[in-house]
Amino acid sequence: MSVPEGRTAIVTGAGGQDGYYLVARLLAEGTDVHAGLRNEAATADLVSLPHADRLTLHHLDITDPSASGHLIAELRPDEFYNLAGLSSVSRSFDDPSEAWRSNAAAVQGMLEAIRVESPSTRFYQSSSTDMFGSRLGGATIHDETSAFMPQSPYAAAKAAAHVLCDAYRRAFDLRIACGILSNHESRRRPASFLTAKVAASVRALAQAGDHATSDLIPLRVGNLAVRREWGFAPEYVDGMIRICRQIAVRAEVSGSPEEEDVGSNYRDYVLGSGRQHAVWELIDHAFRLAGFPLDWDRTSDDPSEWTGRLASSGLLAVVVDPSFIRHADPATIGTDPTLARTELGWRPGPELDTFLREMLDGGTGR
Repeated sequence: MSVPEGRTAIVTGAGGQDGYYLVARLLAEGTDVHAGLRNEAATADLVSLPHADRLTLHHLDITDPSASGHLIAELRPDEFYNLAGLSSVSRSFDDPSEAWRSNAAAVQGMLEAIRVESPSTRFYQSSSTDMFGSRLGGATIHDETSAFMPQSPYAAAKAAAHVLCDAYRRAFDLRIACGILSNHESRRRPASFLTAKVAASVRALAQAGDHATSDLIPLRVGNLAVRREWGFAPEYVDGMIRICRQIAVRAEVSGSPEEEDVGSNYRDYVLGSGRQHAVWELIDHAFRLAGFPLDWDRTSDDPSEWTGRLASSGLLAVVVDPSFIRHADPATIGTDPTLARTELGWRPGPELDTFLREMLDGGTGR
């Protein structure tokens, strides 16, 4: 994808995992980036990126519509990537109002500012496969046409923002597109996320080595039976850019002339691996990669009673913490990413090994 000289982009949520990789990618290709941050914690990481002379940082409260509006009016960017908002499903149960303000209401403010101040801006909204949900105990594979059935405040707010983006695209012919992303991981995942907890537990075990005893604290997780997809964050960031620039990308992939660059020719895409794994399988893979194979007791029909022990010593390594189990959780969330593969040429790599090796070797990356 060639990038015109002088392209300008706004990235909200730049302090998060995806924001870091997206800012790095945009800077590397020659884009001038304005990065919105909620706090100063990620500043050092961003300003140390190559080509940071093209980076401008902004303290941005996305729940204040005037803040986003002023930035859009001032810059009139070529691209706007909205990656901000509450990203933790569990936290959304604790504070549903915050989930709504940051993941739904904030998006309406951004869209309205683009409609009024910068209608030529291409707007990318980060949606989530959690919007789909599933029937209790059910297993469903979702694509761009699947119906929404959110089962958390986080998913409900994401679904509302997604529908709002479609409404603005249709009503005002704005260049808006959503990426409906399944789980994607890296060493920059916050410590509260499952994959980060798994990696930290394995690293602690590696550090203990032959001195590991029954005092070693086992990994405590929720439902080990639910099935999800996981991928590598930088690859999903590539997908975001392809979605935002889909008019040119589709023409490049198909070898056909470009469609007219108008809102009615923009569409949403699902990004996922298309391969589901149970949580216990993810954990088993991580421990095995590090040389600590596990023996599992999954004989009970109740997954809350499942355990994993180190095959070499029998030490308890994985237990279920009932407080982590959310009974509304869908049994399986899977995707069919065929449209993104065929139209955008998006090809994620091996989904578990890539990010798990990086997380086990690279620590937090901070």
